[in-house]
Amino acid sequence: MRFKTILILIFAAIIVIFSLQNAEITDVKFLFWKISISRVLVILGSFAIGILLGILISQKRKITNNNKE
Repeated sequence: MRFKTILILIFAAIIVIFSLQNAEITDVKFLFWKISISRVLVILGSFAIGILLGILISQKRKITNNNKE
């Protein structure tokens, strides 16, 4: 395996372990909404959104760089 893949797997494992140790219910407030949800879902959801944004930004950069050539 490549170093980058191993690093990603280690980081993902750390996130999962951290989130499972924080399984309490917490209140999440956003604008006018208030929701009671498990911290695990908040942590993993934030992690997933971060990954998706990173992928989208990197894809946009690839497309932009290919159009310049």
